[in-house]
Amino acid sequence: MKNILTLILLLIGINIYSQTACKVKKIMSIETFNQCNYNPWVLVFEDNFDNNYLDLSKWNTTGCRIRYCNNEQQYYTTNGNYEISNGIFKIIAKREHIYAKCVDWLPENENLYCNNGNDYRGVNGRDFYYTSANIETNKKFTFGKFEARIKIPKGRGLWPAFWMYGGNPVYNELDIFEFMNDDNDPSNLSRVHTMTTHYDDDGNGDRDQCATSYTGVDFSQDFHIFTVTWEKNKIEWFVDGVLKRTDHRYYTFLGQAYDNCVINAMDFLLLNIVYPKDPMHIILNLAVQSEINSPYVWDYFPKQMEIDWVRYYQKNPCTDINVTNPSQYPLSDIVFNDIVGKNININCDYYIPNNYQLDLVFKESITLNPGFVAESGSTFTTRIEPTVCGTSLNKSYEEEANPQDSTLNINQSLLVSNEKSNFNDFNIYPNPNNGSFKLDFCSLDYSDYSINIVNTSGNIVFFIKNINSKIIDINLNDKDKGVYTLVLLNKKTKYSITHKLILL
Repeated sequence: MKNILTLILLLIGINIYSQTACKVKKIMSIETFNQCNYNPWVLVFEDNFDNNYLDLSKWNTTGCRIRYCNNEQQYYTTNGNYEISNGIFKIIAKREHIYAKCVDWLPENENLYCNNGNDYRGVNGRDFYYTSANIETNKKFTFGKFEARIKIPKGRGLWPAFWMYGGNPVYNELDIFEFMNDDNDPSNLSRVHTMTTHYDDDGNGDRDQCATSYTGVDFSQDFHIFTVTWEKNKIEWFVDGVLKRTDHRYYTFLGQAYDNCVINAMDFLLLNIVYPKDPMHIILNLAVQSEINSPYVWDYFPKQMEIDWVRYYQKNPCTDINVTNPSQYPLSDIVFNDIVGKNININCDYYIPNNYQLDLVFKESITLNPGFVAESGSTFTTRIEPTVCGTSLNKSYEEEANPQDSTLNINQSLLVSNEKSNFNDFNIYPNPNNGSFKLDFCSLDYSDYSINIVNTSGNIVFFIKNINSKIIDINLNDKDKGVYTLVLLNKKTKYSITHKLILL
């Protein structure tokens, strides 16, 4: 009888749903599809902050000056509000005065409003008394596992956040953590971990949301690993590997999570309308709250949030990938582009335009056949990743990169320059050459790299493991004339940079 009453109440629109999903609506599925993915997680994107500068090919620091609708009072800058040292990226909030515009492209005297023009938030040009930093990835990411190792600051009014945001075509956000630090009990500072989903299901501009919090340890005392797995039908939040919250996209009319792999046409379900569905940027920032939640006037500044690393994984099958048409893996200038497989063979006219990016992640080999071109100004990387097939890294990277185990076969090179060329912050000149040329690491830290030169059969014909100079003289006079590929392997990050060599 109770179940029948529950079903009747749901059908007439009374929401008695009491689990994690805050807002649901009744739907009838119009198609049959499989929502399960049991492939292994594969590391696709990461930043370990091993250099002394922020990698602007991955991150953007100018996407936000202030989110004035959030009652934040800091101004985001790139002038002394972040730094990298000893492999740690630090976002630094300072108590200092600055006059600036909230919105760069609007006049100083422009009046600002929120909530569809119903909430006045002051004049655009104003005085700020705190500064901080905000970074976000240049590219958006789809379903996957997102995690970072972070130590947050302690102090009332601080608002550190690790989150994802889309905004196109509708408002689309997933907060991995927020620490509002506005509790009246000082013992709760840096302990209340908030996890939130946002989605504008009806597209009317309102930010529907569902937040869950718990009180844990003092997260300012040490680094912790914060993880979200975002899949088509399930989101899970973890801290140091311990599950903290689970959301589903679909539920039964009795309020139970719909975990069936196959959703069939004509199924009657409840849809979680605040479940984010669209690609999102990864964002890290340290905000400062305002009004009654402002920092204590006697609290010391600066404050800093420390990030050890950031990683993104996808679930990918352990299969060979044969690309015979570019439409199999279309490139986007907005979303992170990657191809992952055990062996990857690109056997078509595949073109990477200027300002586009492509990462190839492989277990055993990559073959790039005639027709593959990466235009100057594009970003193209290849990387050996032993976890493509769900295995762990049991050997050192250099052992894994041995041509007996893994090979990069380039049958047509990527970039040709008759003079000094500039590609991914290093230079080769002259190129083409008679076998003698110089390699200048420019802004790259040469000590992080080893040099491999590979022939068209995928065999390494020249190798330097330990580099002790910014400019290297290389002599290949004993090698056959023809086309070779220079591969710079980063021994820390496991990423590689490739460049065409022509011996005349």
